[in-house]
Amino acid sequence: MKKLIKKILTEETNNVSNLKKYFINIWEKQVSSGKPPRIPDIVDLIRKRLDIYVDDINSWYLEFVGGEDNAKKMLEIYLDNITVTQDDFNKVGQRIGPNDRFEIKITGVINWNDSMEESEIQFGFYIIDGNFETSDGQLTYEELMDEHYDDIYHDVTNWLRGELEGYVHTISLTFGLNFNFAESQWND
Repeated sequence: MKKLIKKILTEETNNVSNLKKYFINIWEKQVSSGKPPRIPDIVDLIRKRLDIYVDDINSWYLEFVGGEDNAKKMLEIYLDNITVTQDDFNKVGQRIGPNDRFEIKITGVINWNDSMEESEIQFGFYIIDGNFETSDGQLTYEELMDEHYDDIYHDVTNWLRGELEGYVHTISLTFGLNFNFAESQWND
């Protein structure tokens, strides 16, 4: 019995070591192609049955990039003036209705709050354009700005902000960072 347990533990150690090499190889390829190294999103990890190693993967990632401060710098660069659409949200597992189409500009990180109780990332954004399914039918973002649609405008923009904050949180996980909150601020 002792031999069997020792064999299982040795195999587990070898598997974890091989898994670490696998991820380091992925990150080295990303860097060599000019992209920031990123952890695959949780949907991909679950699909590959690697979600049980999330803590290990985060640790290896932070070791690879030189620590949390470097990961934050890379995330900050990544979020600087990027445009995201409903397709980007869907790619990370946030299901957006097929009739909702939009473009949002993330203008960058405004602030980090690193306290243990309230770790938070704050970022700026504005809506470039959109077409949304509402209780009054399909409306463009421009149409929503009409006084007639004030309530619907607030519903749509609040929903969109919530989805955007979820998106930024999900993206931060791919940089080995797990904030309790992602807060968006209008940047007109």
